[in-house]
Amino acid sequence: MKDALKEALLYDFYGNLLKGRQKEIYEASVMEDMSLSEISEEYGISRQAVSAMLSRCRKTLSGYEDELKLIKRFEEMKADISEIRDIAVKIRGKDSDRIVDISDRILGDL
Repeated sequence: MKDALKEALLYDFYGNLLKGRQKEIYEASVMEDMSLSEISEEYGISRQAVSAMLSRCRKTLSGYEDELKLIKRFEEMKADISEIRDIAVKIRGKDSDRIVDISDRILGDL
């Protein structure tokens, strides 16, 4: 998984567990693509402090995933639903059309 996608997923699943300032700085870096210099100016802290906080945030978010494995289960579920959909497309029929519709709806919601 690419780093940017991984960071976005980690934040989507666990970002609310970060503390206020950690969350703000992580969002500025990852979601708003601000540089260390821009963040340090915005928050009145050194670039080194920003870098250290981002490193701690990444470690914390990765630690949550290591323990809870929510992203791993999410990706497995998505793959399973896609497989169900593909099988339903191959067998075609009244019930399989319904399975495809339900699968598409679930995948769209994920």
